[in-house]
Amino acid sequence: MLHLLIWLLADLAGVNLVHEPHQQIVEAASEYEWPVVESLGVAWCESYHNVAAWNSKTNDFGAWQINKYYWRDSGVFTRTQWDQKFTARGSAEMAYHVWKAGGWQLWSCNPKYHY
Repeated sequence: MLHLLIWLLADLAGVNLVHEPHQQIVEAASEYEWPVVESLGVAWCESYHNVAAWNSKTNDFGAWQINKYYWRDSGVFTRTQWDQKFTARGSAEMAYHVWKAGGWQLWSCNPKYHY
């Protein structure tokens, strides 16, 4: 019972807390003409909106987990764009272009199957 009380107090204390990276992801995603809520859902599923996320097994980077092999190494994104992969704006920009190229099915966190 004590653990539950501590958890509830910690949860209540964080109600008005703004998590800065989360806010940056929301703002960056909102700059593009795409389903923003679905986009944010994909970024949450892929990385919990963590702009510094990196999956070393699959070489996926940033909040939307953009794959290096398919998108950087294939020449779709310039080195300058790729260098922004760990920023909210850079990750959102690349995710938008990936989404335009093939929709949500290009992500393992496809909204069709997860929401």
